[in-house]
Amino acid sequence: MSLRHRPISDSFRQSVEVFGGRLDAADPAALAGPSPCEGWTGADVVAHVARNLLGFSEALRGGDYRVADSPPGLDPRQAWVLARDPALADLAGSEARGITAMRVRVGQEMVAAEFLLVALVRDVTIHTWDLARAVGGDDRLPTDLVEAVLADMPAITDQMRASGRYGHIIPIPREAGAQERMLALAGRAVR
Repeated sequence: MSLRHRPISDSFRQSVEVFGGRLDAADPAALAGPSPCEGWTGADVVAHVARNLLGFSEALRGGDYRVADSPPGLDPRQAWVLARDPALADLAGSEARGITAMRVRVGQEMVAAEFLLVALVRDVTIHTWDLARAVGGDDRLPTDLVEAVLADMPAITDQMRASGRYGHIIPIPREAGAQERMLALAGRAVR
């Protein structure tokens, strides 16, 4: 597992905070705009990230990460708050009990809770950029978060790309910065 330049939980909190900031700054009407995720709007990106945070909470509580879903009929901001707050609270509780030794259920598999945290930091960070692009907001990401995610990008397998969770690697110029490199490895065309 990467993201070791600081505790994984700190990177997770930062990614959640940055995503929430981009959502808070967005005009609600702009959430209907298309995102870089094919076929998704900004609201779809928010729903996806919220669903993943709900799954994280469920997994930390002993349930299955894959069965969590937002209650129907919520606007994106409501769904976000209802997912964010328990995820952060459950993370804090799990840290007190020793999250580094925890295993959580993801479908039929049991994985290290840290493994899931690292994947969520990647997911939330990349989708922060997607959300910002969808709503015409600030798409610059914190350097330390980008560097942490970039260091973990080799964990993306061909199987993950084939499933559609990540796009194909986009060729970029050698002089590209860390954020552009990270996004290209996630299949996002920046230019």
